[in-house]
Amino acid sequence: MRVVPKLALALFAGVFVVVAVFTAMSVRSEILLFDQDVRHDQRIVGVTAGAALAKTRMREDAVRLARRVDASREFMRVRFVSLGPSPDKDLKPLIALDKLPARGEWKQIVKPREVGGSADLLLTYVGAPVVDEPYGAIELSQPLASRAEYIWRGIWTWLTSSLAMVLVGGLTVALIGAKVVGQPVSQLIHATRQIAEGNRDVLQTIRRRDEFGELADALRSMSREIDAERSRTKSEAEARIRASEQLRHAERLTTLGKLASVLAHEIGTPLNVIAGHGKLIATGKMTPEAIAESASAIGEQSDRITRIVRRILDYARRRPARRTQLDAADAVRQAGALLRGLAEQRQVSLVLPERGGELMLDADPDQLQQAVTNLALNAIQASPPRGVVRITLSEIRGAENWVTISVHDAGPGIDSEVRERIFEPFFTTKPPGEGTGLGLTVVKDIVEEHGGFVEVVAGPAGGSVFTLCLPRSEKTDAG
Repeated sequence: MRVVPKLALALFAGVFVVVAVFTAMSVRSEILLFDQDVRHDQRIVGVTAGAALAKTRMREDAVRLARRVDASREFMRVRFVSLGPSPDKDLKPLIALDKLPARGEWKQIVKPREVGGSADLLLTYVGAPVVDEPYGAIELSQPLASRAEYIWRGIWTWLTSSLAMVLVGGLTVALIGAKVVGQPVSQLIHATRQIAEGNRDVLQTIRRRDEFGELADALRSMSREIDAERSRTKSEAEARIRASEQLRHAERLTTLGKLASVLAHEIGTPLNVIAGHGKLIATGKMTPEAIAESASAIGEQSDRITRIVRRILDYARRRPARRTQLDAADAVRQAGALLRGLAEQRQVSLVLPERGGELMLDADPDQLQQAVTNLALNAIQASPPRGVVRITLSEIRGAENWVTISVHDAGPGIDSEVRERIFEPFFTTKPPGEGTGLGLTVVKDIVEEHGGFVEVVAGPAGGSVFTLCLPRSEKTDAG
């Protein structure tokens, strides 16, 4: 329910309660005043009639006088009665009294209505003895139905006037509230929704000199602060992204530096083969078939050199982040191809998964390759000669399906104290000049950016096992 109807209903309820209480108090007061007036009126009439009867001496005169007084009263009946033990039938009172009033004294009693009666009776007895009726008295009776009628007439009058006042006041509040409260509140609600949709200029049209104007000013100030905060947040986010990309690129270049000697070795072997076959062809002593074989060997070795250089350049090249569906085994094999020469140089066996096409991920191929390369490079460096570095793939099914890429090394393992800090930036256990302390930090950053996490545990046969846990892609090949 809106504010204006609430205000109107609150006014209705408040006025109704006040009027009801006032009416009840007024009715109570009017009842008391009416009773007092009726009692006083009967007492005055009775005492006056009694005083008049004091001048008479016979009962017939008293009866005639009472009848004349009765004829002059509209709602009150006046009779001369006998309060003696056995009065005549026509002088019998409406109610028997235990104590008789003396001359000029009076007594009032309310007689409850009888079965089938219309109202209670208010009775007043004033002592008025005469010669032939020593127990004579004036009886004044008046039904209290007139009191009820008077009270209800007052109640209906008060209720009618109160209802009219409530209606007029409620309509006034509704009209004023709609203009003073409802309209500005609706404008502010509309403006707030427009601000949420990006329209910051909608508040410029609201200019008031009341509390709603102050609220509009506060909303304008808040809107400006939101714009400034959004711009600041966007700038900081872009700066973090640039810093993260620079960090990852720096780590790639560091890895390439470590692979430089291996690159020279891998390129040197096919160059020697090319040079040898070229010299043989230059002698001019080879048969056409041998020349063709040498040319084919030169072509194969040239293609080999091209693949090695392209692999190194692809790894070093900075590309924008892009998510796509890929096979986890492809990222592992690309990292293995990049590091196989280094593994052979250090006499370490690098074992890669053979299967593929089953464990799909929604990931950036370059970032995922960098994460796997960093872990595999650390594993190769940590393993002794003739050690084995094994990269395995598996799947964890449950409420969420995960793909795990685990790198097992044959090194001495990691102490628990070191394990708690290995993902901290610039923390390294390698000798100076051999590690930047950023490799595992980059790995953790890449995996968390893809909605996963990194675990490290001791290997079952020694060494350590680093595991990348990434959400499995739910898309089909067709999707």
